[in-house]
Amino acid sequence: MADLVPADIFERLPERYRRRAREIAARVGEIDMLLRRCDTGALRDAAVRLRGQLRPQPDVEMADFAREFKTACGDLPEWAVSEATNDFLAGRVANHTGQFMPTCAEFARHARSIIAPFIGEKNGLRNEAERLFERAEDEARRAALAVERADPAVRARVRVMLAAAKAGAPLPVTGRSHIGTSPETKAEMDKLRVRRPHVSKLPETRLVKGKRS
Repeated sequence: MADLVPADIFERLPERYRRRAREIAARVGEIDMLLRRCDTGALRDAAVRLRGQLRPQPDVEMADFAREFKTACGDLPEWAVSEATNDFLAGRVANHTGQFMPTCAEFARHARSIIAPFIGEKNGLRNEAERLFERAEDEARRAALAVERADPAVRARVRVMLAAAKAGAPLPVTGRSHIGTSPETKAEMDKLRVRRPHVSKLPETRLVKGKRS
């Protein structure tokens, strides 16, 4: 647990966050067991299986291949090495012709793609564990603010502060709003308007002038 959430921080977490931290620690432990590196016997068996069904790479000595294969795949779990071997022998690896043995790097890259989801999950869980204390502190602050805002004494103090801040400011106008023009006045104004007759501009356009000509 201490490698995910330090002991001093873990003791300050609320119970539900402690429970989540324990769940994360348990899952990370399971993933660590899945990713435990294999022994040399598993690598030797994989190399023998590949050599029995596929042709060796041209100009590559089997002794050199065995040494480099151990170096490239020594940190992989046994089940991933076995699955990668099955994939190459069954023709399930893209861009592999199924004739020659894979290079050490090619085999190791495919095996690591098999365990990549577990590594990604582990990293995500570790990030979540690191943020547990921040989430707990944020939740505690929000709860304290809610309690404070609900306190009548605090609300009264806020009202006094607002009143003091608004002291001396101009009061809003509460009188009669703007009155529109009466019908009689509007009628008198309409009489003064000069109504010009509508004159079409179409005869002046080039299209109409062209037809005339």
